[in-house]
Amino acid sequence: MGQGKTAEIKLDEDAVFVVKKGVLKELPKPPSGFGEQFITWQDGKIQVEKVSYTVK
Repeated sequence: MGQGKTAEIKLDEDAVFVVKKGVLKELPKPPSGFGEQFITWQDGKIQVEKVSYTVK
């Protein structure tokens, strides 16, 4: 593998990250605190990132 970019993240906070085309992106947390995050892959590449949530 060649040299790549590096990123720094906080490890004391719960989070989900996606690296897509060399860019690190944090997926948003469900605003209600209850929800799911889905990532759809196609041909080894991320196609869709989806966040759904439940209001309680």
